[in-house]
Amino acid sequence: MKFKSVQEIARLYTNYFQEKGHTIVPSSSLIPKGDPTLLFTTAGMVQFKPLFTGAVELPYTRAASIQKCVRTTDLEVVGKTERHCTFFEMLGNFSFGDYFKKEAIEYALDFSLNQLEIPKDKIWVTIYLDDDEAKKIWMDAGIPEDRIVRLGKKDNFWGPAGDSGACGPCSELYLDRGPEKGGPNCGNNPNCKPGCDCDRYLEYWNLVFNQFNQTVSGELLPLKQTGIDTGSGLERVAMLLQEVDSVYDTDELKSIIKQIESLSGFTYNESTKQSFRVITDHSRSVFFSLGDGIYPDRTGRGYVIRRLIRRASLFARKLGIHEPFLYKLVGTLKDLYSLRYPELKDKAKDIESILKKEEELFLHTLEVGLEELESVLDHLKKEKQTVVTGKEGFRLYSTYGFPREMTKELVEERGFSFDDKGFEEELEKDRDLSRASWKGKKIQYLTGLTVSPELKTEFLGYTESKAKSKVLYLFVDGKSVISAKQGEEVVIVLDKTPFYAEGGGQIGDTGYLKKEGFQFQVQDTQKENDTFLHMGMVLKGNLSVGDVVDSEIEVERRQNLANHHSGTHLLNGALRRILGTHVSQKGSIVSSDYLRFDFSHPKALSKEEIIQIETDVNEAVNQEIPVKTEVLSLDAAKESGALSMFDEKYGSVVRVISMGDKSKEFCGGTHVANTKEIGFFAIVKEGSPGAGNRRIEAICGDSVVSYFLHQFQTLASKIETHNLTTKETFGDLKEFGITKEVPSPEYLQSMFQREGKGIVTRLRKLREGLESELEEKSSALFKAKKKSEQEKFQMNPELVDGLLQKAHEFPKGKVVTELFPSVDAKSLKDLADSLKAKEPEILCLFATTEGETSTLVFMCNKVLNERGIHCGDILKETLVMLDGKGGGRTDMAQGGGKKPEIVAKSLEFALSLAKNKLS
Repeated sequence: MKFKSVQEIARLYTNYFQEKGHTIVPSSSLIPKGDPTLLFTTAGMVQFKPLFTGAVELPYTRAASIQKCVRTTDLEVVGKTERHCTFFEMLGNFSFGDYFKKEAIEYALDFSLNQLEIPKDKIWVTIYLDDDEAKKIWMDAGIPEDRIVRLGKKDNFWGPAGDSGACGPCSELYLDRGPEKGGPNCGNNPNCKPGCDCDRYLEYWNLVFNQFNQTVSGELLPLKQTGIDTGSGLERVAMLLQEVDSVYDTDELKSIIKQIESLSGFTYNESTKQSFRVITDHSRSVFFSLGDGIYPDRTGRGYVIRRLIRRASLFARKLGIHEPFLYKLVGTLKDLYSLRYPELKDKAKDIESILKKEEELFLHTLEVGLEELESVLDHLKKEKQTVVTGKEGFRLYSTYGFPREMTKELVEERGFSFDDKGFEEELEKDRDLSRASWKGKKIQYLTGLTVSPELKTEFLGYTESKAKSKVLYLFVDGKSVISAKQGEEVVIVLDKTPFYAEGGGQIGDTGYLKKEGFQFQVQDTQKENDTFLHMGMVLKGNLSVGDVVDSEIEVERRQNLANHHSGTHLLNGALRRILGTHVSQKGSIVSSDYLRFDFSHPKALSKEEIIQIETDVNEAVNQEIPVKTEVLSLDAAKESGALSMFDEKYGSVVRVISMGDKSKEFCGGTHVANTKEIGFFAIVKEGSPGAGNRRIEAICGDSVVSYFLHQFQTLASKIETHNLTTKETFGDLKEFGITKEVPSPEYLQSMFQREGKGIVTRLRKLREGLESELEEKSSALFKAKKKSEQEKFQMNPELVDGLLQKAHEFPKGKVVTELFPSVDAKSLKDLADSLKAKEPEILCLFATTEGETSTLVFMCNKVLNERGIHCGDILKETLVMLDGKGGGRTDMAQGGGKKPEIVAKSLEFALSLAKNKLS
């Protein structure tokens, strides 16, 4: 076969389908638009789900794309096999009610033969068990019957991507690589064909014939319009055309491997290939994810990215690399992929910076964590045990940053098993620990601790993130000690420190104290008088009073604290300008994740006021105001007009933080040097902590981008569901559908980059507008749907005839009982009138339930009243069973109750009462 590069295959694909009338759609973000059931975009069709289901008006009826995808279900296998990747690119062509099986099959075969130049006699295909239509099309196209294989649902029924969406039977194209690639028992064995586990036949293109929409509950409903969804892995096609055995030997991935060889000094060979492949694959996943604004985090997709970075760091260590390394591959990745994804050129510098910081964070504890794991395994060996407990696994996670999956992989490599359930239990316990319980732990740390009031720690943290510090005191369990050892929880007092101690609403710094053979994790920093207390755990080695250590804070966390603290000052200034000078601060929390600000104000803020305040702060950020720090006497500071907390105690000298004419306050906290560092500011919640006061929660920086990505993803999902219901009920979206475009993740990212700080207000208004429209149209749809259902119910002669046939006959008259779901009382009365008109001697005993309530309607004609029937009396006795109330006349009674689960029994009871009168 003729060698073709990855880039050439991609170009041939888009050109071919463009000539076939397809719109070439750019890859969507790795954050799936409008699908909260997916962590990542895992297939090319994800961005087209609303088009397949009919939830939106079609902008085109045929499309093609090259989609970046991330799948991590087999993450631990990456590096061990020839073809597993977490990141891959998917070629795909799609039809939305345009062409179907015939054209999809013909396009795939034509492209394979005439563009990829695959010999026809090497192509095999598979079809779903009973898909005779697909078989005939393949044979008509020139594939002989003996190269068409039927496979079951596991192999040839695809979808949906996530918990719901389009799906259907599929047909796959395979390349026959020759008998020499077969297994030991294959050779020319006629039973070796697609579906065999050997490497002779490799699937390279999947054609999905979308015929169904799967609901979240798993129900398969016919799609209003059939569709085509095809997927062909770009890396796999390249592997086949370049006639190599591994995707890692294709031209683009080889370029990354060569760069790793150059940086590490190691050669890619049989003994090193697993490490090279893991680093190659994970660097791509991380590079593209960071480019789409997916940042390392403790949960969700951010946790997956952190896990990938840490797994790659672990394998880099096997190549002798003990320093940040992945970030050095960013330049190579940018050069390789910016032709297909030009937006990555401008993002590369930021990706490099984020990646380096994340690597540095993990490398603080990687070595000591591995030593601790080794110690755990040695102990288990001695005790002749084989299971690493969930408690030990969680300690490695919480103390050393080892993701559970990484620990599991490491211990299983050594022949041990891992207690997943125990880990989950420990994680759940940890989630239950609130900040209050951590405060309780701090009190325990500090109980009995006495330090001379004259002792003052020199704070260097306003200008420094690192320092050489001397250990003055050590405290264990509140008692002064002269040394501390590995595993002990300790409070350390230093002569000078870059660590900020909690105060002024800002929480304390975290980080590390180190020296040769020793490492201490600072989990919090508190203050007693002017003495700073570094609280945490000895991770490695021993420490004695008098030792000198390297003190280093977590820089990125401190930056986030500074963003939120400076944001708090700007918020305070904006509140006083917009609401009035009666506003005074009543309390605050400044964390690395958010800020909370309590202030005096007599009423809730309006939407307009929230927008004004948010805009004011973002304008200050946009003005790039230098943040000025002055150390003044208390009197001079007051005379300068700086704001202070009325109940705060100040010394004779204070720090004053000024941000132009936007803010001037007393403050001992850490701040940005310029307001532009804050990035973005968004209010996420407004409420009241108590009478006469209000509370605002807000976020700054990259958290704002993540916040709006999540908000619009959730909103898109709700709108898609609403539109589907609209279309199913009325056939189109004209009256009740929402046709405004919800911004996609990639568009949101570009908006933040392009439009600056004003984007926050614009997105808030857009979101609120869409939410308002959704609320209005959902309400209108509900009423219209209800009205339509009532009309169908009332004008249904078949229903009337059916009920008459079911009626119970007694000597003095007939009785019909029926329980209807979610029908209003008026419709029940209208139905009873229709029955009475057809059959004068009938008693109607109707009930309906909705949620936790039930409604009963009993009606008859006067003729039955003369025979002893009193609807009101029967109803009253029946309602006793339902804890209900109601009443009425002899010929009509209505009431409501609870206990919907026994309404059917209550109708049986009412029937027995009527029977006594009519027998």
